Amino acid sequence: MGPITLEDYFGPYWGKGEDTPAMRAAAAQLLAAVNAALDAALADGVPLMLNPKTGSFVSGEGNGGFRGRASRVGPPGSKHRSAHAVDIYDPLRLFARWCLRNEARLRAFGIAGMERPEWTPTWTHLQDLPVRSGTWCFVPSEAPPLARALPEQEGAA
Repeated sequence: MGPITLEDYFGPYWGKGEDTPAMRAAAAQLLAAVNAALDAALADGVPLMLNPKTGSFVSGEGNGGFRGRASRVGPPGSKHRSAHAVDIYDPLRLFARWCLRNEARLRAFGIAGMERPEWTPTWTHLQDLPVRSGTWCFVPSEAPPLARALPEQEGAA
């Protein structure tokens, strides 16, 4: 299992014009932080899984990394559209649990936010830009949660 590459991240948008030098630079910075987190989780014994649809740690079917203009996934202001967010394939929610226990390490790697796992039942959303609310682990939408809170969230706001 290797790191997430720029080609993995851009998926169907790779080489189609939206992966501009500025977008590639933003994605490279994000992936440096995310790949450091993935390496640390693996070193701690977290059994990460490759997404069979993307062949990488990127979740979804082509929009778990970068989302181009034609993507109908997520809101228009999503950090995915500016190459500052990625969804990690996490169907067992083990990486999400590790992230919740390792916020300080993730921040040190350059991760600025994580969507609350109740809204991400089979993936873990990480981003390298701060969340407007200032909350590191944030609620991404007004929609109801899709899963139960994880044990690491007990007593958390």
